[in-house]
Amino acid sequence: MNKNLEKYDKLVVFILIIIASVLAIGWWFAEERSAPEYSSKIDKLMFDKDNKSPKWVLTLPDKLEPRDKNKIDDIETDVFEEIVVSDKNENEEVFSVTNLLINLPNIFNLQTKKQTATLKNISVHYSLVDKLPEGAIIPKIATNGSKPWIEYGNFVNTQPNFKKIALVISGLGFDTKISERTYKIFESEVSFSFSPYTQNKKSAILNARDLGHETYVDLLLSSKDYLKEDTGPLSLSLNIDEAEATKKLINLLDTKAPVGGMVIRDGLVNNNNKRTIQTILKFLKNRGLLVIDATSSNIIDDIKIANLPRHKADIIIDKDMSKKDIKNALKKAEHLAFNKGQVLIVADPKPVVLVGLYKWLETFSPQLSYEEAKNVNLIKPFALVPVSNIVVE
Repeated sequence: MNKNLEKYDKLVVFILIIIASVLAIGWWFAEERSAPEYSSKIDKLMFDKDNKSPKWVLTLPDKLEPRDKNKIDDIETDVFEEIVVSDKNENEEVFSVTNLLINLPNIFNLQTKKQTATLKNISVHYSLVDKLPEGAIIPKIATNGSKPWIEYGNFVNTQPNFKKIALVISGLGFDTKISERTYKIFESEVSFSFSPYTQNKKSAILNARDLGHETYVDLLLSSKDYLKEDTGPLSLSLNIDEAEATKKLINLLDTKAPVGGMVIRDGLVNNNNKRTIQTILKFLKNRGLLVIDATSSNIIDDIKIANLPRHKADIIIDKDMSKKDIKNALKKAEHLAFNKGQVLIVADPKPVVLVGLYKWLETFSPQLSYEEAKNVNLIKPFALVPVSNIVVE
C-alpha cells in the first residue's frame, strides 16, 4: 500500500515539473517575440531593457562640413557646434509680450491735434429750440428760416484741386475716457455722432463742440440678427406705428445740446416698413436736421423726400474689422474720392479703427493753391471737411 502511494506521489511531482517547464518555455518565447527590433546598436542604446521611453536622445547633424586634415577636433565638439548654430533670419521679429503690447491699437499713445476750427454755436441757440409740452427740448427751424444742420455746422474752405473727405465717428458715448480722447486726437473737421446709450449726452456733446467738432446722434434700427447683436430698447423697431416712431425720435433728439441731424445705423429695414421710414425722414426734414444713411441697403436712400438734407455713406467701417480690412476700405475711399470728388466715411470708435483712421489722415498732402501745387507732386490731394459740407438739401 505504501509503495503504491510513493509511486503516485512521484507521478504527480513529475507531471507538475512538466507543466512548469512548458509554462517557462512559453513565457520565454513570449518575451522574445514582444521585444522591439532595432535597426542599429545606437537605436538599442536609446531604450532600456523593459521597453520604456527613451533614456537618451542622440541628435546628429544632417551634414558635416569638410574636416581639415591638419586639424584634430573632437567629433563631439563638432556635433555640439552644429546644433548650437542657428540659421534664424536676423530680421525676423521675435515674439515677446513687449512687442505685443507695442503693436496693440491704443489711442492714448496718439498725439493730440490742435483745434483747427471754431463752431458758430457751441451751445443750443434759443431760436433753434422747441420746448414740447411733455418737457422735451428738441431742435427746430427758426422763425427766420435758419436750420439747425447749418447753424450748428461749420463750413471750411478747401483748395479747388483737392478732393473732399468727410469722416463721421459714430457710436460714441459708451466709454467716457475713449470719447474724450477721440475728440482730441482728430482734427476739428472730423464729425461725431453719439449713441442713444451715451451717459450724460449734454456734457459729451458740448465737450466735442468745444474742440470744433460737428455733433449728431445715432438712430439705431432693430438688429438683423438679434441672436448675435442686440441694439437694445432705444433702437427703433420699424414695426411700430407712426406715433410711436415719432415719440422715440423726440426722446433721441432731447439732448439739451446742439445736434445737426441723425446717422441712421444699419439694421432691419425692408420694403414692408417704408411708411415708417418715410415718417422718420419727414419728421427730421421738418426739424431742419440732416440725415446720414449708414445702412448697407439702398432702401432708405430710395425714399425721396423733397428738400431733405441727406447723404448716403460711401464707406462704412463697423462690425469686426481687421487692420487689413480697414486698409482696404480706406484704399477704396481714396479711389472713390478721385472719381467722385468727395467721399463720406462712417466708422465705429473701435481702437483698431480709430488708430487706422488717424494714421491714414496723416498721409494726406498739405493743402496748396493751384499755383503752389504746380511744382509739387501731390500724392494724396485730399481735404478733410465736416460732414455738413458735402450734404445737399
